Amino acid sequence: MRKWPYLVAPLGVLLAVLLGILAYYHERDTREGFYELGDTAAADRVDVSVYVQRVDAPARELVLQLHITPRGAFSDHGDERAAGRNLVVDSSSVATAPLRFTAGERIPAKELRIPLDDGVVSDFPFDRYRTTLYFEVTAGGSPVPTTLSYADHDPFFLSRVVSGAAEDGGVSADLLIKRSRSTFILAWFQVIVMWALALSVLAGALHIVRRGLGMIWPALGWMAATLFALVGFRNAAPGLPPIGSMIDYCAFFWAEAVITLALVLVVVKGVRQKS
Repeated sequence: MRKWPYLVAPLGVLLAVLLGILAYYHERDTREGFYELGDTAAADRVDVSVYVQRVDAPARELVLQLHITPRGAFSDHGDERAAGRNLVVDSSSVATAPLRFTAGERIPAKELRIPLDDGVVSDFPFDRYRTTLYFEVTAGGSPVPTTLSYADHDPFFLSRVVSGAAEDGGVSADLLIKRSRSTFILAWFQVIVMWALALSVLAGALHIVRRGLGMIWPALGWMAATLFALVGFRNAAPGLPPIGSMIDYCAFFWAEAVITLALVLVVVKGVRQKS
């Protein structure tokens, strides 16, 4: 009896796990990018820190957590999180009015929603979006030197700063947002699995019909279970893309049609054979 399969199988599993761990750490380092714009060496400035909480593709919004940190002459030296002067922070958000902070007031973190440009969520998993972050800080009507730091914490999307500019009182960054690698891999895995299951059911149906086996109830139960199981499997797609997305036209609709036809074929042939 050959014993080499008992050695090769564990080694193959170990190799797959190691490759998976390496791929995970590579994606984690790639996903959590950090960018800075503006003159961070200036003593008197306001730092605007932006953390991406999530990309709401159906609502076409980028949900951010905003931290404002005044430095030097613009800070309250008794509290580094408090403003030393009255500050007004305007942004590219169309849903939020300019933020106003009074001198001596501690500045809390704020949630900000930025509209996404371009991109269609039904293109999943190939959908891409663009948007522009813009912040302008003024104190007493005068522009304040501003820096922008940007960090991405959404596990389902990968956003990158493709260009940026900083000037007195204002800083802007153009973003490109696309699905993360893990989301892309899972979407393609779902496409492959749906087609594999559909073709398996079709092959089983053709085998039953060609051999004239009639209606085999366990086989019919398996086919029906596969038909309904694919609905839940499709709904497990990351981000819950709407029905009618590209993944549906590539696999889900076809898989459901093939399984349904295979099931009906077995039933019709079985009924004719019994009659």
